[in-house]
Amino acid sequence: MINFILPLFGRFHPILVHLPIGFLVFGAILIFWAGKKYGAYAPVIQLAFLVGGFSALLASMSGFLHYQNEGYSWDTVKFHLILGILTTLLSFGMWYHLKKSVLSPIPLKLQSAGLLFFLTVTGHLGGNITHGDDYFTEVLPPGLQAFLGGNTGNGEPLELPADNWEEVEFYAGAIKPILDRNCKSCHNPKKLKGELDLSSFKGIQKGGEDGMILKAENAEESPLLIRMLLPEDHEDHMPPRDKRQPRKEEIELIKAWIESGASEKVKLGESAINESLIEPFFKKRERPFYPIAELPKLAQDFISKLREQGFFAEAVKKDSPLLKISCVNFQAFSDSDWHMLQSAKDHIVYLDLTGTAITDILLEQIAILPNLTVLKLNKTSIEGSSLEKLTENKSLKLLYINNTKVPLDKLTPLDGHPTLEKVFAFETPAADSASSPQFSFHLEAGSLSLPPLASDTIVY
Repeated sequence: MINFILPLFGRFHPILVHLPIGFLVFGAILIFWAGKKYGAYAPVIQLAFLVGGFSALLASMSGFLHYQNEGYSWDTVKFHLILGILTTLLSFGMWYHLKKSVLSPIPLKLQSAGLLFFLTVTGHLGGNITHGDDYFTEVLPPGLQAFLGGNTGNGEPLELPADNWEEVEFYAGAIKPILDRNCKSCHNPKKLKGELDLSSFKGIQKGGEDGMILKAENAEESPLLIRMLLPEDHEDHMPPRDKRQPRKEEIELIKAWIESGASEKVKLGESAINESLIEPFFKKRERPFYPIAELPKLAQDFISKLREQGFFAEAVKKDSPLLKISCVNFQAFSDSDWHMLQSAKDHIVYLDLTGTAITDILLEQIAILPNLTVLKLNKTSIEGSSLEKLTENKSLKLLYINNTKVPLDKLTPLDGHPTLEKVFAFETPAADSASSPQFSFHLEAGSLSLPPLASDTIVY
């Protein structure tokens, strides 16, 4: 009935360690602050070191019990425990020495500084045990972590190559990264919580204090998976609710590995795994929306001049030479005003001429913009007679012609455009056409409809 007392006292260690820290730091501060008035503060200083010594003793005892009952290895805790005991002895030594004699200010301050040094190192080592060696560095940028000698790999999510994923070893290439990211901090050779090491295949096969954690080809009866699937508020759920939780797709991958036999050397392609379980982990090849162009940045004076003339002008992102131009505040812009933008023709990727006084003639000038990606011609008087010129814009992706007089047949020359993805043609003759041909681009014409539901005709 009382076997729980010592393990319970050990678990109070994270709370008890704060008591000596507070009392000993308080006593040291008083020594530095008191100066020549030490005699007046001596009783308080002595009491701080006495109480600090007793609380350090309790913390050391609880820490030793914590080490005994929580599966920590001796190599992990030895320096922390030894320094904790040394801090305890120094605390009592300071109290006894201060009680028996009055030291001169300089030696007194040196001894206090030494005690604070041991206290700091002891606390730091304790923090590393609790939170991991990379507790302070894991929030730093990867480059800075590498400069400081940190390991930046364990925090990275699993990524698999999309082209030759079949050649990846199931355990080493897929399962181990998941366990390293979510489980290794508590189950490694230095911290064997539950006597379980999940940092190696050998440790996984060995199991922990409760026995084996895998039943090959039987995921539903494998404790490794069972614990992951328990509700997060369940006391046996792993990882603990305050730790990073594996994604649903990661758990499914672990399940598939166990059901395939939980082998160390089998490859993904040999395991007959469904490719749909692998797809969420394929490396994403991000393709920038705007083209990548090596261009000199336009002078700030030129951009400022555009703004003075009425344009909205800004870079698409910080330090980019590419520009977004809008005439939202320059509705009088017409074909004859194009010369204002001529010097920026290579830099313009977004051009909004909505509501301006332009005509189809200007499309010949717009066609010379090599990097134009988004073009908005809404609420203008264009009729589409020169839309074929836009085939020269090899980066054009989105075209807006809403509220114009462009008919459907004027869009035909754009069919087959190598980059054009969507044309928005709301409230245009193109949208009013009875039938819409299949273009290489998607035509958004506002003719969307939903199928009727049986409930729509119910009278309540």
